Amino acid sequence: MIKLKTKTIFLCIIIAIISFPQNRQRSPDDYPNPENFRLLYSEINVLPSVNDNWVYYYTFRIPYNHLVFVKDDKGYKAGFSLAIEVTDTAGNFADRQIMEDKIEVNNYEETGSELLFYQGMLTFHLPKKNYNFLPIITDVNSRDESKLKKIEIFTGTERYKNLLPPLVVNSKKVKCGSNEVSVLTNFDGYVPFSNSSYDIIFPSTDTSLQNIKAIVINNGDTLFNGYLKESSVYNINLHLCDSQLVIGKKGGVIPTKNFIMADLSPRFMEGNLIFNFFKEEGKKPFVTQNRQCLWFDKPMSLRNPEFAIKILKYITGNDSINKMLDAKEKDYPKVLYKFWKRYDPTPSTNYNEVMIEYYKRVDYTAMNFSTISNKKGFDTDRGKVYIQMGTPKKIERSSDSDGKVIEAWYYGQNKKFIFIDKQGTGDFSLQGG
Repeated sequence: MIKLKTKTIFLCIIIAIISFPQNRQRSPDDYPNPENFRLLYSEINVLPSVNDNWVYYYTFRIPYNHLVFVKDDKGYKAGFSLAIEVTDTAGNFADRQIMEDKIEVNNYEETGSELLFYQGMLTFHLPKKNYNFLPIITDVNSRDESKLKKIEIFTGTERYKNLLPPLVVNSKKVKCGSNEVSVLTNFDGYVPFSNSSYDIIFPSTDTSLQNIKAIVINNGDTLFNGYLKESSVYNINLHLCDSQLVIGKKGGVIPTKNFIMADLSPRFMEGNLIFNFFKEEGKKPFVTQNRQCLWFDKPMSLRNPEFAIKILKYITGNDSINKMLDAKEKDYPKVLYKFWKRYDPTPSTNYNEVMIEYYKRVDYTAMNFSTISNKKGFDTDRGKVYIQMGTPKKIERSSDSDGKVIEAWYYGQNKKFIFIDKQGTGDFSLQGG
């Protein structure tokens, strides 16, 4: 086993965060609890409009790697058709819209990207009632048709009489023409757990509402208890600008008083979020809203806490690992995060870049270094070096006099590792370093 001092390993990881961003490749066979496949991310945002109607914005994003691309002389092309049928809770037809579009990219790598995506929106103007939205998406090239999960919107209930469901937006604004606008996060209504910061907008149909107090509870812990200081009255309007869904301040909806919760999302942990709102000095909340903080691109090797603890064997001793495993299983995530917190370069947030880099490396080894004899990539010599050292600056491949494949990994400052595939199974044994 390759042994390096723990401090050296973490220094390598920190350097890698800056210098060598990794591909987010995953192997669903290597870990328990693989991510549920999401053909698209969608959410419905509802706002009051004129003539007693309400506007129902169905917004969606489709990652490129969820579409089938076909190559032609000009590049790679994909396409989709999205049909949304709306019925009331009694099953009566209310509306139906269809959107079709094509996507073209130049590089094959883009077709498999989960970081590139198509964004779109369908807008419904309907009387204020309770509705079911039934989406069906068809991939043009594969002709596969998928009925997606029904979305229920209870506009006719009490929850739409005070504060409306929140809109999650990127904290960093963008230019749309001459205006600065907020970009809708658009992740199924979830607050993403990431190294980015998000603001949460709570619209109120009562524009005279003042002095809103909020208590925010995340997985049982109170993160905020105070008044929302920032608010303004304007007409929220969702629209596309430069392929991004943004929030404008003009349109056919009636004005709302929009309260903003800023700078709190970096303190969120993945899990339950409860927002309790109080008027003036009220002792009971007049509105309670529930949301989830979800880690969409969580490394696969981090999804099972027991496995994530055991795979620490490459950077810490058995005593430390066994001590963590002695905790109750439900507390595994807590003790794991506590272990990594001491190496967190941004301790004021819950997003730990060093921890994430480590598990992304484990994912990479599972995808790239697993052998035909079913040896897991993270248990191979190349996997161990990669987890500890990260991406080599240079890799050279050659063969010896017996025809065995040799790999040399260079890390600079005369640091080199030599591997030989002795059996031809893809299991490269470390020969020197």
